[in-house]
Amino acid sequence: MDGEAFLVCRCGYSRKIEDNEIDLEKDALKKKKALEKNLIILSDEDKITVNPIVDKYCPKCGHKEAEAWQEQTRSADEASTSFFRCLKCKHTWREY
Repeated sequence: MDGEAFLVCRCGYSRKIEDNEIDLEKDALKKKKALEKNLIILSDEDKITVNPIVDKYCPKCGHKEAEAWQEQTRSADEASTSFFRCLKCKHTWREY
């Protein structure tokens, strides 16, 4: 693997990244077509959230804002569980 680049996915898939002109042109064309269709390519850091932002103290880093959502994790006759994710450090915790 000396001097070679590989694309590796969490699922275990990997492939050698070819850096020849044909692959570079294909990538540039894909990006151009995506922009023409008004598609936006985001990295994990740019991830858009649809959950509401609440004032909540993060127990890990002390930041005061988190996104919030609720899920029914127990039987239907019990209250749902509230989940929070810190906007700064991405730590996730729950409250019953």
